[in-house]
Amino acid sequence: MGVDRYSGLPFVARFRWSVGKLMERFYRSFEEKKIMAAKCEKCSYTVVPPRQICPQCYSKLGESCLVELSGRGVVESFTEVNFKLDGKGGYIWLEKPEVLAAIKLDGASSTIFARVEGDVKLGSKVEPVWAEKTEGKPSDLIGFRVIE
Repeated sequence: MGVDRYSGLPFVARFRWSVGKLMERFYRSFEEKKIMAAKCEKCSYTVVPPRQICPQCYSKLGESCLVELSGRGVVESFTEVNFKLDGKGGYIWLEKPEVLAAIKLDGASSTIFARVEGDVKLGSKVEPVWAEKTEGKPSDLIGFRVIE
């Protein structure tokens, strides 16, 4: 008995699902141009975006663990990106390269990855770049920009 393979059929899945209470609060804070993290009450590890389990000591994290970060941080590593994904399994070449960086936000123990504008170097200090109109969605945080 073999496996039948089908190709060329479009697959569309439309559904609504929850990202969980902590991530929901994380994204909702974007509406006020704020970045939230979860600080473990047991070991003080501060993870952004917030998670339900501490990655350091595996304690449960809840809404009482949420703390606001300044949004400023430091570039720990970076790379140039020459294409972006098109959402259909392919990619689109960019007219000019963009910088994708691992950023350690002030007050956080973990890093986040985001686009950075400006002359990026290891150790560059950055601040968030927000959409003009924020709605509490992931797209509200456009990226970061070098400030020093």
